[in-house]
Amino acid sequence: MAFSWEFANTPAGRILKAIQLRGRASIKEIAADLGVTTSAVRLHLSQLQASDAIRAEMVREGVGRPHYVYSATARAHSLLQRDYGELTRLLLAEVTEMHGPDALQDVLRSVGKRLADMYRDDVERRQFGDQELADRVDAWMELLDRRGVTAEIERTTDGYVLREYGCAYQNVAVENRAICEMERQVMTRLLESGVKLTQCVLDGHHGCHFAIVEEKRRQDG
Repeated sequence: MAFSWEFANTPAGRILKAIQLRGRASIKEIAADLGVTTSAVRLHLSQLQASDAIRAEMVREGVGRPHYVYSATARAHSLLQRDYGELTRLLLAEVTEMHGPDALQDVLRSVGKRLADMYRDDVERRQFGDQELADRVDAWMELLDRRGVTAEIERTTDGYVLREYGCAYQNVAVENRAICEMERQVMTRLLESGVKLTQCVLDGHHGCHFAIVEEKRRQDG
């Protein structure tokens, strides 16, 4: 099984993403979520277990036969995203050592701006003129999927809650949380709305949650 971002769009990759979304999932739940047979799920679960991407836990409910539920391991991250973590960690450490933590913050702000500029065409391609927040959020969700990030979105009274399960920068962020702030700033620029990180996987949570608050766009002039 190849360890690359392309894996995310294979049948086994879709099963792994379904498990990530639930946190823990049974074979029947995965099959129902993906609209496939339980036999197909079992086949790919065997491959994922052989790659140490998932773990199985026996569950007993009532008087029936016990069954297994599956959850993603840290190894799953390597399957779903490209990882240039080692090189990036060294670069960040070098900047901090040579120029100090303030310089690192400046560098990451600049990188975040470049990332936002790079992704802007993808997020704004849907229509000309003013875009609704819903359009930008939908485009951002598509972009996350292409980056290999499993995510789901929920509408709230004042905007959205975005839940990400897996992070393209996770292996770097574990050593420098400034990366999390950089990602938040990228989202703020592209969605043109307030974005707040309310829950982080680095704190032991199931995923990272971002609150997106709808704001009126500035009028020129």
